[in-house]
Amino acid sequence: MFDAIRSNKAPQLIISQIRKQIFEGKLLPGDKLPSEKGLMEQFHVSKQTLREALRALEFIGLIEIKKGATGGAYIAEMDSPIALEVLANFLYFKKLSIHNMTEVRRIIEPYTAGIAAEAMTDKEMGALQNLIRLTRKEYNTDSHSQYSFNIDLEFHCMIANSTKNPLLMLIVDFIESLMVDKKTVIRPSREFQASIMEAHERIYAAIVKRDVDSARTEMSRHINEVEGYMLKLQKRFNRKKSIN
Repeated sequence: MFDAIRSNKAPQLIISQIRKQIFEGKLLPGDKLPSEKGLMEQFHVSKQTLREALRALEFIGLIEIKKGATGGAYIAEMDSPIALEVLANFLYFKKLSIHNMTEVRRIIEPYTAGIAAEAMTDKEMGALQNLIRLTRKEYNTDSHSQYSFNIDLEFHCMIANSTKNPLLMLIVDFIESLMVDKKTVIRPSREFQASIMEAHERIYAAIVKRDVDSARTEMSRHINEVEGYMLKLQKRFNRKKSIN
């Protein structure tokens, strides 16, 4: 099943082999890996090396270690929150800028808006409209709550979900989550919140009309406006931080 390993990077190579078999569909969610002894024999590694690799695989969500009579290492079905957490941990120290995030948004989100204008069902458009109502309700409370940031995230993710492309859905979810984290720190102004609300209404109107070009244009405009506001707020935040 697995190839013997002879290297001082044995744990990484074990992880690589198991991940490769998952990617190729040879190992599926729910499949049980061979016993600890069996894996040690196949990989030609010590118990300590094997356990190090299994702990790492469990941490990144690829396997689940169960105890008891039916215990052992099982292939897990990684869900979006776990995948996002792994990505976030990797990028946490990369000091991503607002411009870094906006570049990715410019490439992907106008495309997803165009797909939404073509593919969204009436039910999905109703859900999108409900998010806009919630945004306006939150705005009218003069609130800067985390809840309003999460509605914004959900709006963009719902549009991305219309592509039915898991990779696009994950990327948008991840980027929008980073934007929420950034907003939580720099605290958007009421003017900024109004801009977001109005942009979402324009994007929604284009999607309802099934106007692909307009949906893409409005999403691009929205992304550029957000970058402009956030850069100003970031400068203001940095000035206050330096004074304190």
